[in-house]
Amino acid sequence: MNNRHLPLLLLSAALLPFTWAPCARAEATNPPPQAAAAGDAYAIICSEAAWQDPAWRAVAEALAAKHSKSFSRVSCEVLEQSTTSPADIAALLRAAGARYAAFVIKPEELSHAEVNRLHRATRLVDDDPWGDCLWGIVTGARAEDALRIAGAEEPLCIKRLLSTTNVSHAPFEHSCCITDWTNAPVLSQSGYTEPATQEFAEGEGREQLFGEQLATQKPQLLVTSSHATQFNLEMPFGKGLIFPANGRFHELTAAQMKHFGRPLGAAMAGNTRLLAQLADTLKTPAIEPDGEPRVWLAAGNCLFGNAQRSAGSMVVTALSAYTCNQVVGYTVPSWYGKGGWGTLSLLFENTDGTPLAEAWYLNNQFILHETLAISPALLGVEFNDADMGPAFFRSIFPVLGQQNISQQKAREAIGLVHDRDVVAFYGDPAWRAAVDSSHCPRPFRIEWKGDKQFTITANSDRKGRCAVWFPHAATGRDATGCDAPGAVFTNDFILFPELELKKGESLTVTIH
Repeated sequence: MNNRHLPLLLLSAALLPFTWAPCARAEATNPPPQAAAAGDAYAIICSEAAWQDPAWRAVAEALAAKHSKSFSRVSCEVLEQSTTSPADIAALLRAAGARYAAFVIKPEELSHAEVNRLHRATRLVDDDPWGDCLWGIVTGARAEDALRIAGAEEPLCIKRLLSTTNVSHAPFEHSCCITDWTNAPVLSQSGYTEPATQEFAEGEGREQLFGEQLATQKPQLLVTSSHATQFNLEMPFGKGLIFPANGRFHELTAAQMKHFGRPLGAAMAGNTRLLAQLADTLKTPAIEPDGEPRVWLAAGNCLFGNAQRSAGSMVVTALSAYTCNQVVGYTVPSWYGKGGWGTLSLLFENTDGTPLAEAWYLNNQFILHETLAISPALLGVEFNDADMGPAFFRSIFPVLGQQNISQQKAREAIGLVHDRDVVAFYGDPAWRAAVDSSHCPRPFRIEWKGDKQFTITANSDRKGRCAVWFPHAATGRDATGCDAPGAVFTNDFILFPELELKKGESLTVTIH
């Protein structure tokens, strides 16, 4: 492989303080460390097509310049398109000592297969089964969109929500949830009040409400569910939709959805011109961007996270026109749900200040842990197709047949292997976007004492999973274990599959 170092970006940087903006009461009293320790490394891997384009090369340069302030080592490598095996990528990450990794890739290069590859590559850096770095894909419809994402520095304290499923309103100063319940009522509130319920008649414009909220209420977190593809998002179950055309999302009413089949099919085949023609013919309203930094978690949508090798896909339009700095979504049809809903669970139900990037990464580690508990042999089974089919079942059934497990466990195994490598994370993984905890604390809060000891305290009576991402590489990468019974200790994090504490109770964990 012909890997070329970006000049001057392999840095042993003078350590400068992080510029942390407290997002929660717990963060204000216990901010993250102020400078990166030795061994904290950020790797940038740039596709050859992106590297050869000066505008896209600037994205890698911006990431390097930003992170040289806060990481002891920043490196950039170029990966030839002809050699993109997981082992090749893992070799670059290993050489970089990566704890965080950003993959700068043009949207025309991205499909579900690339996301599969990156998941697997980031588990091959060492000999354990866990993910070895927190990673993300940095892309956009244009290089300047990716450059905006690469340059984002100020953390996002999330206080405003727009959703197409029901999400707890309690943390938000403003929330609007177009529910996926029967008849899809809307729950909305402002000023941390109890939400009011609004009923819509069949066929009325939930897509218009979604567009209005996105354009005027400056939501900082979008959580979506129900039917979707790479080129549309339905308001729950046939009650209107939005679709991308001409660099904007457009609203399509329930009555107009009958016109959408042919343009959607063409877009899936690589021709998005019919989507633009549909928008022009029907004069569909475009949702105007507001420039607000935000994140989007497509927790219950099929296919939303698959760029489909198109700058005009849903995910790339969200990243670009609607200034999402991070997006999480499935690249294939979703059915098991652990990858999406599990990420949402950790974002809301882990520790004060858990950012979206860590919630996504740590949830994937729980998927690996649950898979190992059924059978380590399942880690060798790969789901590679665009949808579940005979090839997948031919590979997993022999492994399941060797285990004396129940039908329910077999179903769980299929779901875990399915979800393990198919949920994409877009954005700079070191950029922090966390739900505000000041009005509604998460179940647990963490206080660190140096790099080797922390105390976890329950904000309320709690029995459930919890995960802790270590503040520095030195915390776990030179350690052999910890003194927390029942915890899963790794190089970079600790998982508590079932932590039970009463309100105010604490557990102090020392890493050896």
